[in-house]
Amino acid sequence: MKKNIFIIAACLLAFGCNRTNGGDNDTITLEQTKAFTTITLTSEQNFLVYSDEEFPFTGNTIGMRKSYNIVWPTENIMTPEAEHELTHILFCNDKIDVFETAAHHWLNDATFYTEDGAKVTPVKNIDDSSWYSYFTIESKCEQQGDIATFIIWRETYSVGAAHGLYSCEYVNIDVNSGNIIHLNDLVDTSLLGPVIARAVEDLTVNSDVQKALFDVNPERLPVTADFTIDSTRSTITLVYQVYEIASYADGIQEIVLPIFWLSKHIPLTPYAKSLFGPGCSID
Repeated sequence: MKKNIFIIAACLLAFGCNRTNGGDNDTITLEQTKAFTTITLTSEQNFLVYSDEEFPFTGNTIGMRKSYNIVWPTENIMTPEAEHELTHILFCNDKIDVFETAAHHWLNDATFYTEDGAKVTPVKNIDDSSWYSYFTIESKCEQQGDIATFIIWRETYSVGAAHGLYSCEYVNIDVNSGNIIHLNDLVDTSLLGPVIARAVEDLTVNSDVQKALFDVNPERLPVTADFTIDSTRSTITLVYQVYEIASYADGIQEIVLPIFWLSKHIPLTPYAKSLFGPGCSID
């Protein structure tokens, strides 16, 4: 899954959850389409960390805060396979396919610090005047027609680091089937790299991306798993996390691929044509 730097950050955490407001149901209502219903779950776990190691603790006590505020689909909205994949995306855990179990493990595991020889003690609160590390996951869900999109924001910071890490990931759901839409459902991704590079070079909407690229004249660009589909179904926007194609200072990068333009350079799948509607491609 996902980009290597965030896999590393997530695996330093682990996985966990306590339902505090699971009774709050949110229904995204739209005319003439199936409503994608969700619930919101939120929780936080705090720790105090003691260590005699020289770095990063230098013999001091620091705090650690792990929290989430997550929108999750209600029962039978997604296929079991799609729910399992969404759980994996959130918590980097293939072994636990039940959301609340995975979240519970994530909240209560302190592997990163215990591996450094620190003593970790759960507490109710952390004094915000002190240094503390934090690991946060937040998400929301938006529905546009028959596509529901989960937007997952992660932010992590470890005491002693020059800066934190963050990502904004997207999961698109076909509301009618309950399946996750992957980029290779829409096009042959093995052919997409040179097309992405051409979109950056030729389309003015991507001019800021071209200025930020590590390689100013790439022959091809990596194909990301993260993408969104706009409300009119006229574009696919590829989302690249920090460090993937540009520096940390340049932040998350988005490359826009207009569907009709894309169809001139790479064939759309039958599923993509049905999703985007008549006139989306050159046949």
